[in-house]
Amino acid sequence: MKKLINSILAFALIAGFLTLQSCDDDDEPQSSAKDITSFVFAGLDPEVTGNISGTTIIANVFPGTDVTSLVPTIQVSSGASVDPASGVAQDFSSPVTYTVTAQDGTTKDYTVTVSEESEVTYNGGTYTDDDFIPGITYNLVAGEEYLFDGLIFIEAGATLNIPAGTTVKFKNAPSTGDNTSSLIIARDAMIMAEGTAENPIIFTAELDDMTGNTLTPSDNAQWGGIIVLGNAPSYKAGVGNAEGDGIAIEGIASEETRGQYGGTQENDNSGVLKYVSIRYTGIGLAEGDEIQGLTLGGVGSGTTIDYIDIFSTADDGIEIFGGTVNIKHVAVAFSTDDDFDFDLGWRGNGQFLFTLMRSDAEGYDHAGEWDGADPNNAPLFSAPNIFNYTAIGPGGSAEGRQRAFLMREKFAGKLGNSIIVDFPGYAVQVENLADSDEDSYGLITTPIDGYQLEILNNTWAMIGNYDGENVSSVVDVSNGLPIADVVAELTDNMNKIETTTVINTLDRGTGVSNITVDPRPATNDTDVASVPAGMEQVNYRGAFAAGEPTWLAGWSSLSKFGYVTE
Repeated sequence: MKKLINSILAFALIAGFLTLQSCDDDDEPQSSAKDITSFVFAGLDPEVTGNISGTTIIANVFPGTDVTSLVPTIQVSSGASVDPASGVAQDFSSPVTYTVTAQDGTTKDYTVTVSEESEVTYNGGTYTDDDFIPGITYNLVAGEEYLFDGLIFIEAGATLNIPAGTTVKFKNAPSTGDNTSSLIIARDAMIMAEGTAENPIIFTAELDDMTGNTLTPSDNAQWGGIIVLGNAPSYKAGVGNAEGDGIAIEGIASEETRGQYGGTQENDNSGVLKYVSIRYTGIGLAEGDEIQGLTLGGVGSGTTIDYIDIFSTADDGIEIFGGTVNIKHVAVAFSTDDDFDFDLGWRGNGQFLFTLMRSDAEGYDHAGEWDGADPNNAPLFSAPNIFNYTAIGPGGSAEGRQRAFLMREKFAGKLGNSIIVDFPGYAVQVENLADSDEDSYGLITTPIDGYQLEILNNTWAMIGNYDGENVSSVVDVSNGLPIADVVAELTDNMNKIETTTVINTLDRGTGVSNITVDPRPATNDTDVASVPAGMEQVNYRGAFAAGEPTWLAGWSSLSKFGYVTE
């Protein structure tokens, strides 16, 4: 956590050392024009930036600094004196003039003007939370490597710009006293991280040598993860869905306002994550409280989340808590918990999603754990649209992950035009509560506020419990209650159950690190459902088209390390 700064400096540690050098003039006597060597705000760090123009010194400081309390010191060459005396606090709310008298008695006045710094460029190196304050635009440098040490909050009013081709590593054992290293974009802050297919942005572990050999798919939990928090509607246990009602993100104490999310701004904009690879995550912000590769809390529809590669995490791949954000072209591979986890009233679109599960993950969870609300009868519940999802399960050897998808707690989303392959048990489990109609099972036949659970035009292949004939063999319902409505939903909406892989290649080899897949279908199944507004209508099922390059090619860890082939 950020160290508390004394009340005089409020949100900033500013000044430092500014070297001032004047030009030689052989025609003038030795004077103060040559005598000033530096201007210092005593006892402060990091360095202040600034410049000198004639007799004017412009010193740039960060916003929020009480400039009336800065203590300046002018250093001069031997034989010169300064008036007013150095070390005396000055009020820099208006210009302060210093008169420097040289040994020969000549004088020169320097006027010091303080202006606020609003933009900072950080070159490659190590940074902690103390290096980031509210209201500043921070620019990283393309192609350089950074090490983030501890929990780093980009605070309200601040923007973090990360150019294409930049690598940000996270310290395995923080020097800050934090449990892990993570990047957290607070409400009213922004991250602008737009990579390209040729030059993606990589967030990864300190120990990653970028080859995929030193760290393998089993080497998760090297650091925490990326968290983005916004002002879009979210609801948890009576908190949220109102301006200022902040829900605490998992792992951060509720009194830490920088870790709160939720509000009423459906189109809230937290920035851009595009062509971003997130690797080897999953250490909790607090002991025993793991976080995801990417966490989105109350993120609004103005935010861009597109072309995201989440590789090897010790918890969920991506978890979305409420909000209205749309996600597109997102791959999750080798997680140890759910790959796509939704909760607390998320109402966005997810299209072109990909899951590659571990074959050694005994006792772990699902491709999708899709929760609706907390509590179950809350006024805001999850109702996203999930289309063109290719989910490759753990295979028949896994003891856990018996169900591809778990839909519960008043989840009312749509799953359509997807391909689900190689799950050892059921295709889907839908929660049926004996004492309530406000559950996912009831939402199959009875919409609430116009939202209804629908399972449309999907292909289910190599589902372990399939008896070769009956749809009921791949359906599970909690509490041993009737399954008829779920069976009818699959039967009546062009869902297909196949016994072959339906994708080009699925070679598990031996161990989690040896799997290779070509996730494209052998041929396109053009029997597709119409997609909801705001989504792209394509004429195939799954995340990839037959015969076309995958959107993972070249830039993702899955492609670079050879797990997904073309």
